[in-house]
Amino acid sequence: MNQVEKLNREDSVVDPYTTNLAHLQDELHRLDVLIKKAVQQFRASRQQNNPVEFQGLYISDDEIDRSISERHEPLNQIWADSQTNVRKLHAEIQSRVAETPSTGVILRLPYLQKVFDLSLFETDLLLLAIAPEIDLRYQRLYAYLQDDVTRKRPSIELALRLFCYSLAEQVSARAAFLPDSPLLKHHLLLLHEDPTDRPSPLLSHSLKLDDRITEFLLGSDRPDARLCTPRPFAQQIVTQQTLNDLFLPDSVQTALQHLITLDTSHTACICLLHGSAGVGKQTCAQAIARVKKRPLLVVDLPALLKAEHPFQTLLTLAFREARLYRSLIYLNGWHDLLADAAHLSAIRQIEFEIEQLKGLVFVASQTSWQPTSYRYQFIQIELPLPDERSRQHIWQRCLSQKSTDADLHLGYLASAFRFTPGQIQQAISHAETHAHLQQGTPYRLTQSDLLVGCRAESSHNLATLAQKVTPRRSWQDLVLPKDTLAQLQELCQQVRHRKRVYTDWGFDQRLSLGKGAIALFRGDSGTGKTLSAEIIARELGLDLYKIDLSLVVSKYIGETEKNLSQVFQEAQKSNAILFFDEADALFGKRADVKDAHDRYANIETNYLLQRVEEYEGIIILASNLSKNIDPAFIRRLHFSIEFPFPTEADRLQIWQRMFPPQAPRFNDIDFEFLSSKFKITGGNIKNVALTAAFRAAEEGSPIQMKHLILSMKREYQKLGRICERTEFEPYYELVR
Repeated sequence: MNQVEKLNREDSVVDPYTTNLAHLQDELHRLDVLIKKAVQQFRASRQQNNPVEFQGLYISDDEIDRSISERHEPLNQIWADSQTNVRKLHAEIQSRVAETPSTGVILRLPYLQKVFDLSLFETDLLLLAIAPEIDLRYQRLYAYLQDDVTRKRPSIELALRLFCYSLAEQVSARAAFLPDSPLLKHHLLLLHEDPTDRPSPLLSHSLKLDDRITEFLLGSDRPDARLCTPRPFAQQIVTQQTLNDLFLPDSVQTALQHLITLDTSHTACICLLHGSAGVGKQTCAQAIARVKKRPLLVVDLPALLKAEHPFQTLLTLAFREARLYRSLIYLNGWHDLLADAAHLSAIRQIEFEIEQLKGLVFVASQTSWQPTSYRYQFIQIELPLPDERSRQHIWQRCLSQKSTDADLHLGYLASAFRFTPGQIQQAISHAETHAHLQQGTPYRLTQSDLLVGCRAESSHNLATLAQKVTPRRSWQDLVLPKDTLAQLQELCQQVRHRKRVYTDWGFDQRLSLGKGAIALFRGDSGTGKTLSAEIIARELGLDLYKIDLSLVVSKYIGETEKNLSQVFQEAQKSNAILFFDEADALFGKRADVKDAHDRYANIETNYLLQRVEEYEGIIILASNLSKNIDPAFIRRLHFSIEFPFPTEADRLQIWQRMFPPQAPRFNDIDFEFLSSKFKITGGNIKNVALTAAFRAAEEGSPIQMKHLILSMKREYQKLGRICERTEFEPYYELVR
């Protein structure tokens, strides 16, 4: 019994579809009925017009006469007998479709019809185009009906002939092929011209179903390949993240709750989430998507701009993916588009897609933004950096389920590293990797592991304008007066106890600026200023960056400020100690304005004053000409530490500590003589000891007193000093 006979039975039962493929098979059966009638009509027409042997090559007089006399109405009289049966078959299919949702089975052709608001004719076009993807026999049928063995895809003319019963219907149906029609606007269906017949009428264009839509109709949920090559530009995320899992201030939580209750089903809505990288913008979007029981489509806008396919095409495909799964959209990297005027057209294209979508779209940016027009709802939510107390809670929460030492100082980590929640999680991940390599399995996270993880997570973009110094020395290597050492240790104490003073004791409520630690190290070259900065960095577990003034200072107006801005921005991310050597060159006194050069030089100084006071980390200025530093900087100092010229007792300690234990030495080295006779700094002593070691290595002997005396002669020559007998006696003959 065939399908039509079943329809005529009064006792037939309408059963829901159990699979998507079963529905497609019934739809193809309906298409087969239409094709069968079209073949009958075409065959009858061909037999009347031309002999078979000349078919396609010869147009007879009778055919011309028939073409002239043929009336347009009714266009397809042969459909009259079959029209009723086709409609009954379609009604049966629709009845089964209506019963299917209760079973949980998703029928993808009706789903597309609903999602993209397609007419019955537009839905039939999808069926016509997908048929050859299921059964190749349809290619032969289409070629036969179009009287051309090379035309295996259905044309618009064939589609109109199959699905329209009058010329009026055909003219009306042509709207489905306009550029702004759902099929073409969303790239569901592609039109191809005949390459041998340009320009060609619309009716001759062939129809090709988009590959992604073909796969979707056949049951595949793989994303569009164009959005995944060479790496994913857009991907669906289904998360279990909830709003309670977020580390956000109450005001932000309230704004997100309002956003959840907002009805965006009939209007377009942009929610701008802006804040520093890692503050939780995507996590917020995921949590809201979970509350709304929707997936989240994350789109990487900067990557989309650099892809090989046109941006507009990829953007349309990304929004189509969102429609296919009723996803909320998260557009990442909006600030990259705002930073370049060349991307203004891309912003306009995105706004247009959002207007057409009519739903909630998250826009993630590190900077604020205001749209130029309000053709949609616009909500702006700023996600701030967590304060010190919040950072400590985040550390505690992230480590609560991990094996750790009992003596972790999370308050110090929260104070020293101004991390976002995302950075804290990444730092812990780095720490776990380090602990695993050091301890094997099982392992326990220690304070040292967490410090390593924090430094690994810190940004290293400062390397373009600064030199990273790897601290290797300790307090035992530093020979300074007791008061100088005490001030250096007080600097470390201030950093260690930032949380207690600023957060627990509330001093941060009294201060808007100046929460960092600014120290001036003043003294002659070689007195231990750089060495002290290294030791402080090692003591606190922070990175130390020595600012390269040659890369920062520029003769071009505005470039110095731009470079300084980059230095402080990256340092804030890196939680680094900034070390300005020869600071008087950059922090010099402002001059009376006599010309434009003086005015711009003063602007640079004023800008530097502002950034220094805003910076919440450690800034160390080192100078042997501290009197040349602008008084405004001096007023902002937390520490001004003098590094005096070493005394004889200090020099003796420096000499004795300068040689590593593994360095071979003769017993003739007289450290008392060296420290009493030669009044030089620790830096000079280091140079002499190193030069002497190379001399001894050349001779293949241990380091001797003569090597040190000859090296001292070279150091004196560099300093422009004369080797006097009174200083070098009894070794004067070596240097005379």
